[in-house]
Amino acid sequence: MKRQAIQKVLTTAALAAMLGMAGGCGSGAGNAASTGNDTSVTEQEAGTENDTDVAEENYETGDASLDDPRNADGIGERELLVVSFGTSYNDNRRLTVGAIEASMEEAFPDWSVRRGFTSQIIIDHVKERDGEVIDNVGEALDRAVDNGVKKLVIQPTHLMDGYEYNDLVEEAAQYADAFESLEIGKPLLSSDEDFAAVMEIITQETAEYDDGNTAVCFMGHGTEAASNGVYAKMQKMLSDAGYAHYYVGTVEASPSLEDVIAAVKEGGYTRVVLEPLMIVAGDHANNDMAGDDADSWKSAFEAEGLEVVTLVRGLGEMEGIRQLLVAHAQEAVALAEAASGGTGRVASADDMVTPEDVVEEGMTPVYADELADGVYDVTVDSSSSMFQIVSARLTVADGSMTAVMTMSGTGYLYVYMGTAEEAAAAPETDYIPFEETAEGAHTYTVPVEALDQGISCAAFSRKKEMWYDRVLLFRADSVPAEAYREGRGASVESLALADGKYTVDVSLTGGSGKASVESPAALTVEDGKAYAVVIFSSPNYDYVKVDGVQYDTCNDELGLQGNSAFRIPVSAFDVNLPVKADTTAMSAPHEIDYTLHFASASIRAAE
Repeated sequence: MKRQAIQKVLTTAALAAMLGMAGGCGSGAGNAASTGNDTSVTEQEAGTENDTDVAEENYETGDASLDDPRNADGIGERELLVVSFGTSYNDNRRLTVGAIEASMEEAFPDWSVRRGFTSQIIIDHVKERDGEVIDNVGEALDRAVDNGVKKLVIQPTHLMDGYEYNDLVEEAAQYADAFESLEIGKPLLSSDEDFAAVMEIITQETAEYDDGNTAVCFMGHGTEAASNGVYAKMQKMLSDAGYAHYYVGTVEASPSLEDVIAAVKEGGYTRVVLEPLMIVAGDHANNDMAGDDADSWKSAFEAEGLEVVTLVRGLGEMEGIRQLLVAHAQEAVALAEAASGGTGRVASADDMVTPEDVVEEGMTPVYADELADGVYDVTVDSSSSMFQIVSARLTVADGSMTAVMTMSGTGYLYVYMGTAEEAAAAPETDYIPFEETAEGAHTYTVPVEALDQGISCAAFSRKKEMWYDRVLLFRADSVPAEAYREGRGASVESLALADGKYTVDVSLTGGSGKASVESPAALTVEDGKAYAVVIFSSPNYDYVKVDGVQYDTCNDELGLQGNSAFRIPVSAFDVNLPVKADTTAMSAPHEIDYTLHFASASIRAAE
């Protein structure tokens, strides 16, 4: 891919970040602390910077006064926070992290660019040694709040979606309600296009060494995490593209230095060029790669009789890499600019799964004044498979209803009783935040205008940072018949049914819609209570549950052959009564939700 093609890639929204991972080696104890397992291939400051001997460094890292920590106040309402792992190498910090920040300032003149490091060890060391103050992520976020920032974009220089990037997202999420919009750019190697563009950049930057006798070896950091696969992927892309003399290895994982040496020797090369696959050229680049110690990459290759050239420069020094980061930040900036009113944006139809129509034809709303005060289990249908309510408790009190919904996952930060557009324009005080149970489940307490009526409920996605339209249906047929005040449905008493035997028309709804029951059904009234024999259209049911009580088949008792029959209580007529029927037709038994409707007008004395 020639330079012209690279520029084309750089203009695509998908291409953003690539090799600036910033983090991973060593615990960076900052607010978005690096975890030590991230593949963040930025500086990683392991060995010296991340160990206890940082105060004993005996090498010159440059003039810290030339570096701008970008932590000034009074910055306006738009902030672009560039988050890096960090480095204590002053000159290289200016040439890499500082250069990336400068490219952001050039690309986004209406935004104030600020800096945040995730490694507290580096922050403390630079402050103690040079007097330079650099914010950690938490301090940078607090500074943005104190400065009255309304739109905040965070662009990391991480290599991939690893532990450190996820820590950053989690920490930033705690500030989601502090800004009108908050967007986080994706890690650098987020797509195949990113890999291809970075491959082209690093090969062009080292093209002068393509003489047939030289191997070019890039040293990454490496991790035990699954994201270590980015190095193998980059190696494969280089090989597939015909760059047979290019090799990728890692300091702490696979491919190892031994792997790279073996490959270079097999290729018959006499010279090797070493360069870090890291945003900055810090401790790993200066010592593990280019150092004179016997275990450095340089010494190891020289011991094999190869001439060694070391390029101690970070990827952040390459214009192409900086523009990849700018392109990725552009995606996040565009999202932040598009946000209006309240938190986040409104998802389009293309952003959502196809909604289901949860309101059934013929449903009549049931309001609070039709129910007795109390707390009831209620089934909630959702128009989206991405917004599942596993259980809900309905409270009826003083003429109003609320429900506590327990969600199947933890992907939403807020709900709003209304549409997504209304939520985006509403003040955040109107949002309903989740509450976490002891088991870690998320619940929302929401008002319920009526049962059997579609209710608009917008949900704010933690990951996508968008409002999604949902329709909820609190099912009246899932509430026990005793919950209804007198006048809702009919009872044995209201119908003045004497003890005796009757028939009644009955219908079944629910499940796949294919099951049915025989009608009319035999009805018996005993001691003022009604019982019906319900015969299903299949012999594969072994029990039904009514109000949580299990009733087994009564075929043997009644001398009935064939389809499954059950004798169950009828608590009310002319309402939908929820039942669960267990089918054995599948390889494993499965309970299916149905409703039964007994029509009082059809009741006749048995002949």
